[in-house]
Amino acid sequence: MRLYQGEIYIENVKEFLKKLPDGCVLVNADYVVDIESLGFAVNKALKSWQEGKRISRSLSMEILLHISATRQINRAVKIGVGEGENRVIVVDLNDCSELLRKHGFREGQVLQMDEEKISRLKEFYEIADEELDMVGEEKLGMLVRERMALFAASK
Repeated sequence: MRLYQGEIYIENVKEFLKKLPDGCVLVNADYVVDIESLGFAVNKALKSWQEGKRISRSLSMEILLHISATRQINRAVKIGVGEGENRVIVVDLNDCSELLRKHGFREGQVLQMDEEKISRLKEFYEIADEELDMVGEEKLGMLVRERMALFAASK
């Protein structure tokens, strides 16, 4: 598994996603607290997949479900790509980097934390202000991983 960051412009999401092999997942960087949390979720998804305890029909969707810590596909796709310019973290299980470059992917740092992103993550992962105040913003990744672990354990 390889995780890398960058930007890509997508004109038609459905057509673009059809070209990607299963196991090549682009995650909206605005919903990724840190690489450690992303790797944690991907490993949980791979374990579920290998043990036959999967939720979805595709490995890519299984990964998105674990990253988003939900069984709801419509909620999980919110953390995927959209039309236009996308800042993404790529989960690459099938060496799709060359294919992505052919479609205009530019590798580079896109993970950054600001108040808007913290607010978005708190809302998406249903983290209460009191919970974050108790542990501090530097532990936001831990709270997100906790949601992911609870999701994986509840299947």
